[in-house]
Amino acid sequence: MATGRMNQLVVMVNLCSSVVEGIEHLITSQGNDRLKEDAVSGLLTLEENLKVLQADKTVIHETRWMAEVIKNWLFVYDREFRDRLYRWYFTALKELRNLMFAEIEICPVCSGKGAVHYGASLYMEGDEAGKELLKPVRIFMKCGECGNYYLAKEEPWIIKRKKRAERSRARCSRILADIKGLASDGSMLFIGSQNSQLYKEAASAGYEISSLIESEAMNSGKKGSYGVVIIEHLTDSRDMNAILDKAADCLADGGILWFDGPDLDKSMDLLEKKGSVLWREAASEVYLTREGTKNLAKLFGLTVKSLKRVGTTRGRIEVIAKKA
Repeated sequence: MATGRMNQLVVMVNLCSSVVEGIEHLITSQGNDRLKEDAVSGLLTLEENLKVLQADKTVIHETRWMAEVIKNWLFVYDREFRDRLYRWYFTALKELRNLMFAEIEICPVCSGKGAVHYGASLYMEGDEAGKELLKPVRIFMKCGECGNYYLAKEEPWIIKRKKRAERSRARCSRILADIKGLASDGSMLFIGSQNSQLYKEAASAGYEISSLIESEAMNSGKKGSYGVVIIEHLTDSRDMNAILDKAADCLADGGILWFDGPDLDKSMDLLEKKGSVLWREAASEVYLTREGTKNLAKLFGLTVKSLKRVGTTRGRIEVIAKKA
């Protein structure tokens, strides 16, 4: 679920706690240069990351001040210094929390601003009175610009993740037939695993295939050279925007992009008709809608040529879009 930026913020929260703990140990063993160096290094790392994240300048300045004071032993562990240390700590945590909230609001599809759309709560009753728990375990946001939905919060301990089901050979053949009806060029970029059934069927169909795994695709220099681009699995990462942007760049004019994603309307329909709540199984990080998918394609200069809803238990939307 997390973006690289969110992961960075989580690391910084943990680093803040480690720095304060290290300074407390330093106080009880003054003269320990190793503890001093660790504390200073941690503070300078925090300062640099806060600058990159464009955090509040007051927090950045206070972090730098704390590093200089520790580095040069310009402190006495009295009430005044202790108060300032903890004041810095809680101010830094508050700023990191604010940055996290801002990151959660950012739509991974179009970078627009999302608002809470659906939340699943868990109720647990303990053995002792007053031990009941009611807390949100999953929150979905709806983007106000592209209209798609994405996962903003999930408690991992409540979900037992299952291995992704492989597409059947028949389904892969049908997908390739859908693509063939719209594609005019046999060159293909396949973003995914060469061990997948979809890749094997594409190779058997005679396509000239180049392949990249998802992480490679975002750093690839390839551009504008393929008649077909297939994204095998799009929704495991909140880096959807970057992946789709790269896929569109790799298409020649008139080229075809295929991808699919979970159908939000189908999931909500199951919730209403059967009580199959979204949080009983692992959630995808982005859910698509028909209108949201069309808006998504426009962001990358594509036109939706085919939009197919498939699946019964877990619905998905398959999209074929063309580059003008």
